[in-house]
Amino acid sequence: MQNDCTLVLIRHGKPEMRVLDTPWKWMNASEINACMDAYDSVSLDNEWCMRNNRALEPAHYISSDLPRALETAILMTGKHPLETNELFREVPLPRFKGRIRLPAVLLAIISRLGWYFGWMDSVESRAQTKTRVSKSADLLENRALSNKRVTLFAHGFFLWLLLRELRRRGWTSEKEGPFKYMEAADLVRSQN
Repeated sequence: MQNDCTLVLIRHGKPEMRVLDTPWKWMNASEINACMDAYDSVSLDNEWCMRNNRALEPAHYISSDLPRALETAILMTGKHPLETNELFREVPLPRFKGRIRLPAVLLAIISRLGWYFGWMDSVESRAQTKTRVSKSADLLENRALSNKRVTLFAHGFFLWLLLRELRRRGWTSEKEGPFKYMEAADLVRSQN
């Protein structure tokens, strides 16, 4: 007898502030670092999120513990408290040092490339992120054993990495590429 399990991955709603709201604004290292630090505590753009809210099927709900993901989960499910875990936080961007001054969009790209290739010191290395993504997939699969439907609220780049890991483990999904705000990806796997 086979039972299908479903994992639903949902990116958080649009935040009040985005690092790249003004992508071509020139910033120095301290300015871009301050923007990236502030982003982790920012709340949602409630008006945008309310317009784009939709009903969800009942599930076991899990969220990153960062405000933008947790607020999205509460908005979409109406449930508080729900399971939260820091494993599902966004992959942190390395911070800049020195006298660099470039448009914000280029600084963001350089920061992500610096993380990927290990050019820049980061709170979490690429290898550490890979381990965290694997632990996250383990946790979701364990929840799916007792709850046939699990919905996770998390962050764009992290979700993209998690989606790839879950596919590697035999989960199927039609979702490709990056996640837009409040976009969901359904993954299914048969359990024997």
